[in-house]
Amino acid sequence: MMESYMDMSLNGFLSKISSAEPVPGGGSVSAYVALLGTALLKKALAFGLKTDDVSKSEQITQLLSLIDGVQKELILMVDEDAIAFLECLNAPKGSDRFKKAQEAAERIYCLCQQVLKLHAKGLYLYRKSLKNDYEGAQRLIESACKISWENAHYGI
Repeated sequence: MMESYMDMSLNGFLSKISSAEPVPGGGSVSAYVALLGTALLKKALAFGLKTDDVSKSEQITQLLSLIDGVQKELILMVDEDAIAFLECLNAPKGSDRFKKAQEAAERIYCLCQQVLKLHAKGLYLYRKSLKNDYEGAQRLIESACKISWENAHYGI
């Protein structure tokens, strides 16, 4: 059983990525990058909770809860992608050999799409002083989305 990448320090994870080992690779990295984006998104929205506008505060709280749900799934996908890819490497050669890895990549892509939709819903809720963080979160998630799309649709 492999050690969870989410339990590693960032330096440990970077070391694993940089190694000659087959995992972690692009799928795990895309899930991790999406997690960084969701964390930055949550930070930008959380500052909006410091408002006297109860309606706005309720909207932010609801949005943060939805983002938490996607974030929990992305955390699982960091390891699940690597497990799926290793299973594919050990599978008999054939046209469906990388199906599990492609399915994991597709799942990461769908999660990235979900969080991008949530990002759009928060467009008028975050504090404008955190615009760079809010937009930076979007770019991170879009990058993760692109990587996972390519893994899922152009082969692993």
